[in-house]
Amino acid sequence: MTMHKTHTEIGFIGLGIMGKPMVLNLIKAGFKIHFYARKSTVIEDVKKYGGIFHNKINLIAENCNIIFLNLPDGKDVEEVICKKNNLWSSLHPNTIIIDMSTISPKTTIQLHNKLKEKKSWLLDCPVSGGEIGAKKGKLSIMVGGEKKIFNKIKKLLQILGDKVTYIGKSGSGQITKACNQILVASTMIAVSEILLLAEKSKTDRKLVQSALLGGFANSKILEIHGKRMIENNYKPGFKASLHLKDLKIAMKLSRDLNLKLKSANLSKSLIQKANDKKYQNLDSSVVNKIVKLIKK
Repeated sequence: MTMHKTHTEIGFIGLGIMGKPMVLNLIKAGFKIHFYARKSTVIEDVKKYGGIFHNKINLIAENCNIIFLNLPDGKDVEEVICKKNNLWSSLHPNTIIIDMSTISPKTTIQLHNKLKEKKSWLLDCPVSGGEIGAKKGKLSIMVGGEKKIFNKIKKLLQILGDKVTYIGKSGSGQITKACNQILVASTMIAVSEILLLAEKSKTDRKLVQSALLGGFANSKILEIHGKRMIENNYKPGFKASLHLKDLKIAMKLSRDLNLKLKSANLSKSLIQKANDKKYQNLDSSVVNKIVKLIKK
């Protein structure tokens, strides 16, 4: 498959906080995008930019030879691909499904193998960078699957991300994303703790953050989530409920490998508490509120 803007029909399913800006970036790059969504506001917005809406998932498969998915969890991905009258019934041979959802490596591998029955392909391409990265086309994209298939769609991924890394076989993109989510969660908790330390020491948190951004402790988490914490602004860029889901995937993977990841487990427990406090629809940096509640 040689990719040309004029005749490559691209489908996109899952236009949430991350998916919608991805679709708009593909449209801006000149690609013809067929999409399926449920929210009327999203549908109308994307149609204004030239997106072609379909009210049935199978119509995406009928019209497209490359299909992006960006869905909340593995069950959603399985249902969209395999359920009767969804993609499965209408897939053309050599269709490439680019799954940007974060799901378990095991589920990814199962779906990858199942799609071979249709002579089609699945690449696991989870992303990091949040809503800001999605809007700017500056996501980090971690890719698992056949390299020859990756090479065919690499330029598409480069529209969505400025760091596209081919990791290896099917499932390896999801394994890399699990590592990412552990690191992000652990770093958010560390940022929460240093801001709490500054606050209790009657030291200006903004100045502390600014100083640390200029040194070896600099990170996107300190910059972006530190700002959220200081401003007490938890409008979701990435919901706490989704981060918890991702950490559960990571911890299941670690158990399967007989590993005890203490820092990761602590991070999961604190983000679990944030969800228990009904913060599940806020940004995952809301874990800052839980850190503040921890007693000696």
